[in-house]
Amino acid sequence: MDTQIQILCSKKIFYAGRKMGLLLLLFCGISAARADDVSLSVSAPRVVAVNEQFRATFSVNANVDNFTPPDFSGFHVIAGPSRSEEQMVQIINGKQSHTQTTRFIYVLQAVKEGNVTLGAASVAVDKKTYQSQPVTIEVVKAEDAPQAAQQPQQSAQPATGTGDGNDVFVRILVSKSNVYRGEYLTATVKIYSQSMNIAGFEDVKFPTFNGFWSQETEAPQQLQFQRENVNGKIYNSAVVRRYVLFPQQTGALKIDPFEITCALQVRVAPRSIFDDFFGSSAQIVRKHIASPVITVQVNPLPVNAPASFAGAVGTGFRMTAELARDSVTANDAASAIIKITGEGNVKLVEAPKIAWPPDFETYDVKISDNSKTSSAGVSGSKQFEIPFIPRSAGTFAIPPVEFTYFDIAKKQYVTLASKPLAIRVGKDPNAGAAVTVSGVNRQAVRALGEDIRYIKTDLPQWQKKEGLFFGSPLYYLLIAAEILVFILCCLFLSKRRKDLQNAVLVRNRKANKIARRRLNTAGRLLKSGNAPGFYEELAKALWGYLSDKLAIAAADLSRENARETLQNRQIPETDIETFLQVVDECEFARYAPAGSGVQMQKIYDDAIKAISRFEQKL
Repeated sequence: MDTQIQILCSKKIFYAGRKMGLLLLLFCGISAARADDVSLSVSAPRVVAVNEQFRATFSVNANVDNFTPPDFSGFHVIAGPSRSEEQMVQIINGKQSHTQTTRFIYVLQAVKEGNVTLGAASVAVDKKTYQSQPVTIEVVKAEDAPQAAQQPQQSAQPATGTGDGNDVFVRILVSKSNVYRGEYLTATVKIYSQSMNIAGFEDVKFPTFNGFWSQETEAPQQLQFQRENVNGKIYNSAVVRRYVLFPQQTGALKIDPFEITCALQVRVAPRSIFDDFFGSSAQIVRKHIASPVITVQVNPLPVNAPASFAGAVGTGFRMTAELARDSVTANDAASAIIKITGEGNVKLVEAPKIAWPPDFETYDVKISDNSKTSSAGVSGSKQFEIPFIPRSAGTFAIPPVEFTYFDIAKKQYVTLASKPLAIRVGKDPNAGAAVTVSGVNRQAVRALGEDIRYIKTDLPQWQKKEGLFFGSPLYYLLIAAEILVFILCCLFLSKRRKDLQNAVLVRNRKANKIARRRLNTAGRLLKSGNAPGFYEELAKALWGYLSDKLAIAAADLSRENARETLQNRQIPETDIETFLQVVDECEFARYAPAGSGVQMQKIYDDAIKAISRFEQKL
């Protein structure tokens, strides 16, 4: 028993030790991976004013204690460093990731104008030192503080503008204003605000870039404002759109303005203490702004372009040309692959021309565009795969493939040429199998005669055709019948239109149909035992039928005028009394206790009989 207990304890110690070892290895791996990914970054505004206080934040994705701050010469350290730590653990699909960030925050104050460099800070992690990149901060002259108006408060009026008109504006910034045709340039649409009082945007109209091939490279869903120096003043600027443009025409091309309506929060003088307390001392003012028209001078390319030039403009172009196979058989498909790499209008590059041997058939080019468009321009590669089929055997040499582009840096045409392409074409083993003729026999000639008809040399036997249907008596009879049917249809439709216009006649004809529908409804109520609904629907059927038949409005219909009108139409007195008796019983039963089912059925049958008699005589 003691031996078994010792064995179990030894196993537990072994498994526990193995788990601890695995955890230690995992921790060491995480630490090593973290050490390899350590980075130190700095965040600070790019533009500040003299005597303005701002924050400089140094962030490192590790837990460190030995942080060495940079040289703050040119700035006064108002406060700092204040340290903050942030840890985040994520578990995605069973995989755990741990992120830790340590920040050191300083509050600085600019001392003098100019470009002041904030030096590099450093941290040590696992006996390895990491440094941040130096940051250059532009310090501009501070604006004079506006003097407070010494006017009585009751004379203050709500603001109707936004200051001097320069607190919010937009620009289109182009990277180049003088380019060659086909040379790319970037256009950045930016908005500037001095007071960050933009509440929203309306009626946005982007330029159309007439004369340019344009592609959008940046369209932020949310504007990210950064400080920027504009004519000695600090503005908060944000990129609205960024485009890459390729001019397709020469001359002075104008870029249309970018127009937008901004909803600005303008602070007004409060009329009472309650306005300021409840936050109603600001109002929304809409301001329509537009950027100035930008002119780009596009120069034509030199006229001495080689024959292999197809419009490529840029720098650093390279070309490779090769055959997918250097040995094929006749009538077998192969392909030539040309790859062009560079920076410029790669998307607009066309396939270079190849001088194929006479017996080569070529087909449509397959194009693979692997270029990337960014704010820095267009770069990457474009591949052309040209299928071809050689029709005869032999060894063929394809001349070097030439590709010419205009180099922007050198301002001249540069021609690239590949090596000659050699291909060996063997004989087609199936060549001529379908057309080989070993001899001619009678059976072959007989089959040929059945397949291809010989030209007849004798005259055909013409037969006289019988009389045509056109112009025959039957033809005119059918036309007369069609005209007669048309006239009858017109008369019928005309009579029907007149009958429909006669409201009395229409009501008279529809009286029986409407009465039947209501009687059917009353019959369903009778079966369900709904006595009030039965008597009400039966009364509506009787009075409605009489109103439609006698052309008397339901509101004007009564027992007296109904009796008088029926007597004038020669209706027997017994039928009149029967009808009015049924009406009276319905009216009485609506306001009296419900009768038996037998009584309700009798009244229902009497109503149907009364309407049937009237339908025969009215």
